[in-house]
Amino acid sequence: MSSSTISDDDRDRIRAHLAAGETVGAIARALGRHRQTVSRVKADLDRQDGTRLAVKLNFRVTEAEHAHLLAALRSTDLTVSEAIRHLVRQATSLLALQSPEIEAVAAARRDLAAVGNNLNQLARLGAVGRLHWKAGDAALVRKVAARVDDLVDEVVGLIAEAQGRASFDPVVEQTKAAAK
Repeated sequence: MSSSTISDDDRDRIRAHLAAGETVGAIARALGRHRQTVSRVKADLDRQDGTRLAVKLNFRVTEAEHAHLLAALRSTDLTVSEAIRHLVRQATSLLALQSPEIEAVAAARRDLAAVGNNLNQLARLGAVGRLHWKAGDAALVRKVAARVDDLVDEVVGLIAEAQGRASFDPVVEQTKAAAK
């Protein structure tokens, strides 16, 4: 095997093999290096691009929850660890909502529920023949539709803002930092 000093050219060759998807052992054999040397280059590369899995989580689930997770994984080619990381990335957008945003979403939901009740009442009156349109009714319906659109836009905006804060993507974070 080669000496412990590794040249930049050797690092580049190892990186190229890693990018091609080769295993640490296969790269070590192909380049005549120790597996540990290749592993260190891989760890350096993982640290640089933010993909190193540095935190281990241990938690308990019920037998039924475990069975459901395994059943869901059978239809994908994800490992349990990859699936949990995916779920964490999805859940952070929900957890990132702050108290004022939660209150705003709740208020928008109440407004939408009130509009829904009004529309249900109109539908019932129309179904039994008790709804008689007048000249201003069409304008009122357009006004209600516009209010529903405004509320939907407000809720979508709040959720998008929360998701933006909860980004795990290092490229997005670097882009935001560079823009400042």
